[in-house]
Amino acid sequence: MTEQIWEAPLARIPMRATVTVPRLLTARPGTPADVEVYAPTIADAAVFLAAAAVTTGTVVVRNWEAVARDASANTLREALATMGTYVVRSAEGLTCTSRSTSGHLSGIEVDLTAHPDLIAPLIVLCALADDPSTLRGLGSHAAYTGRLLAELQGLGGLVDWDGDVARIFPQPLHGGEWDGAGVPAAAALGAVLALVVPNMRVSGLALDTATGRAFLAEWRSALEADEHILPGATRGTVPYYV
Repeated sequence: MTEQIWEAPLARIPMRATVTVPRLLTARPGTPADVEVYAPTIADAAVFLAAAAVTTGTVVVRNWEAVARDASANTLREALATMGTYVVRSAEGLTCTSRSTSGHLSGIEVDLTAHPDLIAPLIVLCALADDPSTLRGLGSHAAYTGRLLAELQGLGGLVDWDGDVARIFPQPLHGGEWDGAGVPAAAALGAVLALVVPNMRVSGLALDTATGRAFLAEWRSALEADEHILPGATRGTVPYYV
């Protein structure tokens, strides 16, 4: 795989799209390297849901059932709802809709001890929120988290990191390079930053692989879709469907 630099695009309009989330890795552990596996992970889905949140849009992940049994699925839904989105599961999939026409996201406090796949998505969302956030339970993944936070600081982010707890204080960000600590699903979060931060470059997606191309195609399609999608339901008025 050859890593390339991708000039990720700004959002011209809110992302309003129905997506099938591609997996951003090329092989499941234990399978031959030339066997491509497309089952998505919760981290892959989080990229598209985060895009709805930061662009005041609506995204339906139609293959949510592929990740819904992940232990982190409910934690992601809770985090998105707490930050200020409508999140609802239906027969069609999972819908995430921004509640704010101004793109406002509230800060959160969440323990990610059992949810390492959510570290990168929530770091990015917290960096784009209006209020400070606290992410706890990161000590088991301190090296990975530290690299992500260092990348965020390189874009102008303000963080306080003690090796287990990250406190993120939103600041205006500037363009630069994001590689997600070399993890493809985390590198894709650079595309979310680029929706609202000009001049973002993303590496670490291995764009010459089939899965890299699948992500780029789905992302570009979602940016241009402009579908009419009914908003989801907030936790406060309609219970989550299980």
